Amino acid sequence: MEEKESPVRGSCIFCRIVKGEIPSTIIFEDDILVSFLDIAPAISGHSLIVTKQHFETIAETPDEVIQHIALFAKKLTKAMSFALAAEGFNLLMNNKKVAGQLVPHAHVHVIPRYARDGIDLNWRPRKTLPNMLKECAEKIKRFL
Repeated sequence: MEEKESPVRGSCIFCRIVKGEIPSTIIFEDDILVSFLDIAPAISGHSLIVTKQHFETIAETPDEVIQHIALFAKKLTKAMSFALAAEGFNLLMNNKKVAGQLVPHAHVHVIPRYARDGIDLNWRPRKTLPNMLKECAEKIKRFL
């Protein structure tokens, strides 16, 4: 995999964590990713999985890296189940500022969940009609 240079690489906080320039509480690291505890967690144990190479979003991240992240996320949720007695999990990946991505570097949040933990990630469902669903699906299918 050839490293993709980015104009933000030098100032990217996650790139600086990967290089060891900024301290973090690392829970796992290999050649592709690093996972560490979030310093502003939704709840204790909230972890981030960050690509070692700088990719801004899932769209730029190579398939093999996404697969590696997904397999590690599965392993991490199992570890959290035992270590933290987590009852469930949220896996979140915000892509672009409009979707809540605060650091423009591909990363996944792994958030352990418990009954009545006070975290609210629910949205209000919007009413839609079958023809609207079909039209939306057709638009998307044209680009797959």
